[in-house]
Amino acid sequence: MLAFKKIVKNCVIIFVAVISTLIAVDLIAYLVSPSQGISLVPAYKKNRSQERLKEAIHYFPRGYNIADPVMGFDIAKNIAQVTFNMADGSFSIFSNDIGCFDHHALAEIKAAKSYDYFAGDSFAWGYGNYEQNIPSTYEKLSGRFTVKCGIIHSGQSHQFEKFQRTIKLIGHPPKRVILTFYENDVANDYAYPHTTVIEGYAVDTYKFDAGQFQLVPRDMVKIKQDILAGLNPKTQSLKVQMDAWLDGHSLVWNLFKIGVKQVKGIELATIYGISEGVSYEKDKGYATAEVSKKNRVALDLWINDAKKNHYELVMILIPPKLHHGNTNFYGGLRDYLNAKNVHYYDLTEPFHASKKRSEEFYWLNDGHLSNDGSDFVGKYLSKFLK
Repeated sequence: MLAFKKIVKNCVIIFVAVISTLIAVDLIAYLVSPSQGISLVPAYKKNRSQERLKEAIHYFPRGYNIADPVMGFDIAKNIAQVTFNMADGSFSIFSNDIGCFDHHALAEIKAAKSYDYFAGDSFAWGYGNYEQNIPSTYEKLSGRFTVKCGIIHSGQSHQFEKFQRTIKLIGHPPKRVILTFYENDVANDYAYPHTTVIEGYAVDTYKFDAGQFQLVPRDMVKIKQDILAGLNPKTQSLKVQMDAWLDGHSLVWNLFKIGVKQVKGIELATIYGISEGVSYEKDKGYATAEVSKKNRVALDLWINDAKKNHYELVMILIPPKLHHGNTNFYGGLRDYLNAKNVHYYDLTEPFHASKKRSEEFYWLNDGHLSNDGSDFVGKYLSKFLK
């Protein structure tokens, strides 16, 4: 009996010593580490509730998007000016009464004798000052009334559905559709519909397992919990609040969780990891790849609708920042569009001819076109599209 008590006593002493050591280590680490935390330990010295909220959602201001049963999400209608924040600054965004980032209201569009329609993802939407984005610059310089309905985080399937709905509201088709294309549009179409709206925030419903090359549904219950915790941490259970506090204050706790995460396996990617499965260069398989099939089907919808409704379809191929002047980047896609008799402009060509660096077209910390880059493209299109 005495021996057992001695063992218990020793265990208690060891336990207390270990806990005391860990607390001391945590205290010292917290005092000597940078105020912004440690890059290899992402949650440390951060507001865990806010960090989890950022991880769960897309970067739109709350309420800018609404859930949609077909497209997954859409831009909400009649949104007053709100600030959109990004790594390189911020700008004001809004929406009109047809859910587009456009100052023209439906009544004004209907009254126009004819109009051009801009479709595409974030590049067509703007991602910068409204007055300098591609469709606004094009409209100002070309003198052609322009409906601006780009949608961030969308592929051609989503964009075509939006187009069909918008045309129905307007009552007649445009004279011209200018459809932007970016390298990750194939991923958007492969996973479509891939995004919904929870508590006013746009949220992806899938992650991507690159090893198995398959979409993995996200835990939407947990995501909603993370969003609610970010909006008001006090709504969460004591256990969740304690875990959040330890994330922000305990280096040891973070290292333990990182270790557990490593044991569980590889981290899943966003749906844009799908883009790694296709190459747009000449003879690299865009025209036959399984991963690009849904994108090709979506492009056919646009091509056939243009023929049926007698409007001009023009595609604008926008290169990624790292390949801005690589005129071979879209070689295979150009061959595909030539075979389909699609009118297009590959922006690698004017970018290359300009001899400008990528930093003169794109934001410094972001992959989208900057105000200057969008202005350049808008001027280019107004010059060549009469």
